[in-house]
Amino acid sequence: MAKIGRNQPCPCGSGKKYKHCCLSKDQAARAAAARHTKQHLPRAAPSETGFFLGEDDLDKLSNRVVDLIDEGRLEEAERVCQELKEQYPEVIDWIQRTAMLHEARGETQKAIDYHERTLQYMDAHPEDFEELSRELVRTAIARLQQSPDAPS
Repeated sequence: MAKIGRNQPCPCGSGKKYKHCCLSKDQAARAAAARHTKQHLPRAAPSETGFFLGEDDLDKLSNRVVDLIDEGRLEEAERVCQELKEQYPEVIDWIQRTAMLHEARGETQKAIDYHERTLQYMDAHPEDFEELSRELVRTAIARLQQSPDAPS
């Protein structure tokens, strides 16, 4: 199985970053398997700065959009998307979250457009994104293109 980066979208489809969704569950499963086979997993390594990475303001803001969309609070989600764009214009999160917002609103073409922008960003930063992340976005685009509300 391909390694999933901590900051990549979670493969479960929640829309959250992997580190804030299934990472801990996956780590617990690996730890249980290691205990079962009497193997020891290495401790988590510090980041390049020497500090362990936790949830930062970008992550909190980005995941807030997902939570608001899940709660159906789309106007608030739009404001947080705009805040993401203003505070972190160089990061992919605001593009991905805007695609999710348009999809939640049923704005199929806009959602497709933002998913395509997400792919363009990933292609421009190939060292930051694995193929699995790109495939998740392509799958979302294909699903939206097949939806009944898709423009012809």
